[in-house]
Amino acid sequence: MNKQKALKVVNPILAIDFLVLVCSVLFRPVISYEMYQKVHPLLGFLFFILVGTHVFLNWSWISQNYLKKANKG
Repeated sequence: MNKQKALKVVNPILAIDFLVLVCSVLFRPVISYEMYQKVHPLLGFLFFILVGTHVFLNWSWISQNYLKKANKG
């Protein structure tokens, strides 16, 4: 699988995970503590993994646009 195809899978999952993670915090008073205690850390761990994957897949773009400019000036 090339980077573009992988990003087409990772990016929507990352966005959905972020929204569900935020909703789990916003609706904390509504859901049970046991549910929150199970779901929120799992979503947070998944978010961490997806962000790492997203950065890894975009590393060439990041280095071309941000890291080289820092070295020039």
